[in-house]
Amino acid sequence: MPLIHLPATQHTNLPWKNGLGVSRIIASDPPGAPYDTLAWQVSSTGIPADSPFSSLPGLDRIFMVIEGAGVELKSVDQHGATRTHQVLPLRPYAFRGDWRTGCRLLDGPVTVFNVIVRRGVAKASVSLPEGRLLDSAGGEKVIAVHLQSLEAWMLAGPGAERVAINPPPGPVALTRIAA
Repeated sequence: MPLIHLPATQHTNLPWKNGLGVSRIIASDPPGAPYDTLAWQVSSTGIPADSPFSSLPGLDRIFMVIEGAGVELKSVDQHGATRTHQVLPLRPYAFRGDWRTGCRLLDGPVTVFNVIVRRGVAKASVSLPEGRLLDSAGGEKVIAVHLQSLEAWMLAGPGAERVAINPPPGPVALTRIAA
């Protein structure tokens, strides 16, 4: 199972579905897929002002503030219930992409890390491990992203493996995707 370096200089841009911003795509399946056809996507985006989120039917999201004070997300779920959640720095928050969600900045612009997966096709988790060792169970993709530089590394393949990475100092998000 090879370790693939995903340099920040090669990340691509994808406009938000609602047209109010742009995400930097770190990795996706299939590569370059728009929101309507992706199986999964790992990205980062800046949020400069309070705004509604794009409607992403059939997709699940994990959202984490990586720069700035945080946000308050207010969502109306599939049953019409309103949910309000403060997302503070480096605390992943999972929610459904088809919930009608608005974002209020707590104290100025933020940069966020996003993981989006197609419900029923893939499942994801995000953690912030202390070590710099990537380990993968057979068949899952493991993507490590240095949150300050957005340099990334991916382990993907059929076998289990453990590989050390050497990112610069600072937090690294570890995303596991089972598809």
